[in-house]
Amino acid sequence: MNRIIHFLLALSLFGLLSSCSDSGNTIVDDPEISQTTIDISNPSAWTLASTPADPLLFPEASLSNNLDYGKNRALLAWYTIDRVFTRHNSHDAPGYIKNDLDGLSYPYAREVAVHEVFPDRELKNGESSVIETLNLSFYPRERGPYNLDINVDEAGYLRYPERRWGGIMRSMDIDKTNFEQAGIKYIQFWLLDPFMDPELGNEDGGYLYFNLGEVSEDVLKDGLKSHENGYPLNGANAADAIQTVWGKVHANDELLNYYTDAMRHLQDVGLDGLINQEEFTYPTYANYLNALRNVLSAYTYEAMLNDPFSPFNDPAGDNYAYCLHTYYDKQHVPIIGRYKHYNNCDGNSLLQGHTTDAQYQQGRSTPDIEDINYDHTLNEAERFFQYRIAIHPDSMQVGRNYITAKQEAHVHTRNGETQVATWYQFTIPLNQYQKTVGSIQNFSNIRFMRIFMTGFKGTTHLRFATLELTP
Repeated sequence: MNRIIHFLLALSLFGLLSSCSDSGNTIVDDPEISQTTIDISNPSAWTLASTPADPLLFPEASLSNNLDYGKNRALLAWYTIDRVFTRHNSHDAPGYIKNDLDGLSYPYAREVAVHEVFPDRELKNGESSVIETLNLSFYPRERGPYNLDINVDEAGYLRYPERRWGGIMRSMDIDKTNFEQAGIKYIQFWLLDPFMDPELGNEDGGYLYFNLGEVSEDVLKDGLKSHENGYPLNGANAADAIQTVWGKVHANDELLNYYTDAMRHLQDVGLDGLINQEEFTYPTYANYLNALRNVLSAYTYEAMLNDPFSPFNDPAGDNYAYCLHTYYDKQHVPIIGRYKHYNNCDGNSLLQGHTTDAQYQQGRSTPDIEDINYDHTLNEAERFFQYRIAIHPDSMQVGRNYITAKQEAHVHTRNGETQVATWYQFTIPLNQYQKTVGSIQNFSNIRFMRIFMTGFKGTTHLRFATLELTP
């Protein structure tokens, strides 16, 4: 029986079984497959990516201790939408969100039922009927953390958005790095049609990239391993401070990855090693603000002074904000906009007594560090297989662009309308990489993975029902 199932699955991967492609029911109850499938959809496992070392796309990746290294990083948010916003009769959702039925019906924010993507799946007792999707929201006209590029228009938006990129990276579990031994052969995911909102201005699309192998952990590239638990770098620790263009780095390696609670508010400062107030006087950021002020219109400058997340209140662009932050309530920010700063690392681990926001919750409990696999070394190598997927309206067809199936659902939304949602299954064979970077030879030691988006002119939301590495 298993041989038959494997044969049918192989046919479906090449679009030869139209019934599988039409139904979207590609779940195979095979213990041999399920035990080797690696789920990589948990947003908390991902961190801000280093600049991809593709010289044709980003030649600045070769620079070190140079601000140009981060000049093309645009804003990318990765998150799962908290059901506090979308659940019926939620007591904690802001009133304006509960009353905004159109907002609760927005395709990239609304709840997604399991049967919308997998109509034939039988739910087990206690299993949720709602999929916690992984969402990537890319804003190519807005700067990402530690981007100090002043090539902006008078409204403060990045010029040439199609040249910008946003990315995340993660380490692979130490016992799951040998893909050959585990039989991992595909990157596979279900993705909601990214072109359901014409007002986003993303009709030209762009590209989604995957890197598998070795990627640099040096997010603020300077050859030094930044670790928040090495701070504060003042007083008795001043002699241990190494200054870079990005900020300060502690010269000594950390031994244990934890905060000292009494000093947490001075340690939880982001990868630049600077408390937010220090950023205003640190030469790098002070010079950036002066140059930026000369580019902006008077109206934009005044508006930015009142925006807690603008460069004039957060020069490095690394301040964390919980999705229920009270500022969002006052400004009536929609659901997705509340996650724009959710992944930032300055202030994402504070104790309740260190914050004035009554709604504050930690984004993580441990220090941020340029050592995402926690092996006490800074990996600076860039050796990987690269895969490129076209995210274009005319590329969303079964049999093309690695699309092996689609599922179309008629969803009854909260505003009383029926929404046609199309989900596409992408199956990318690992041996069909676009290119290799560095001296990587095989899939026996895949320690890291990086995902990035580029080539987009408008805001784009990628909503993943699944994201897996499969046999």
